[in-house]
Amino acid sequence: MLRELPTWAQVDRSLTTGEHPYLKVLPAVKSSPALARIAALPAARDRLVERARVQIRGDHGYAFVDVDAPCIVVSEWYFRSGKDRDLYLDLLHELTHLRQLDEGLDLWDERFAYVDRPTEIEGYAVAIEEGRRLGMTSEDVSDHLAAPWMTADDTARLLAHVDGFLATGVLPNLAAAKIPAPHRSRRPW
Repeated sequence: MLRELPTWAQVDRSLTTGEHPYLKVLPAVKSSPALARIAALPAARDRLVERARVQIRGDHGYAFVDVDAPCIVVSEWYFRSGKDRDLYLDLLHELTHLRQLDEGLDLWDERFAYVDRPTEIEGYAVAIEEGRRLGMTSEDVSDHLAAPWMTADDTARLLAHVDGFLATGVLPNLAAAKIPAPHRSRRPW
């Protein structure tokens, strides 16, 4: 059963299309316990959320990081009609990617399948850990992870990676991901 989201998880859906500070989209996010998973040090968390930007644009898709801007992009359709909890969790996931990008990781590293990329595993881990804290059931977690570009086997593999990372703190493929790959800009939609 879905509980009402805490204040820190509430998205300001009154915003228009265009670019906004992350803290306008999620005004109380600094109180979210999930931020400690994204950036361990309080000063780093503050810097990350204060610098982060969100663009509401496009008419389809979900959310991704535009590595050239860099900023989080959320489709207007998803921003207006996505489930409150999913939108909040996806904004945390994408904020994790902004931190990873600052660390020099390639978010679109095609040497790894999507579900095996350490960047995606960590982003989903942040979202799933917070979702579980908010009362998500196993079925809710599976629904949140399921995406049109993944098979059921992909989703199960991703969940196994997420649970492994949350249990051990070790991201699969991280050492290989730190070896630079040729940079290619890519936008999913």
